[in-house]
Amino acid sequence: MVHILNSEMIYSDRFEHENGECRMPASKLDKYLNILEALVERPQKIDKIASKAHVETRELKNYMRFLVSNGIVEERRMAGSRTAYALNDRGFAVFKTLRAFKYFEKLKESIPVVDEAREIASMLTKNSRVLRKE
Repeated sequence: MVHILNSEMIYSDRFEHENGECRMPASKLDKYLNILEALVERPQKIDKIASKAHVETRELKNYMRFLVSNGIVEERRMAGSRTAYALNDRGFAVFKTLRAFKYFEKLKESIPVVDEAREIASMLTKNSRVLRKE
């Protein structure tokens, strides 16, 4: 879990058991969102991004190439041959859009549960009235 921006990170390419939980595989969208989320606070080196986003470094390099080539993330040269990656304005806008998309996706999944709860509450209310009459 991530402490910022009320979003949840997805952890693995395969089903993973963590604390007795079985997680669904991360979609490409989830991986990109996790990568961008790792860069929200400040620029990061590739190994730190991999750790925060729970993506293998080798796989992450491909994702970073895509993000850089599409102007979403910037490469920043550091001392020596080190490279850090940072979100630019466009990247932050993409991050906010993806995060909103994921939020609405979760909201959409919860609407049937709310409707079902309303039906159950209505049935319970009707049943309690019938029981009171008896």
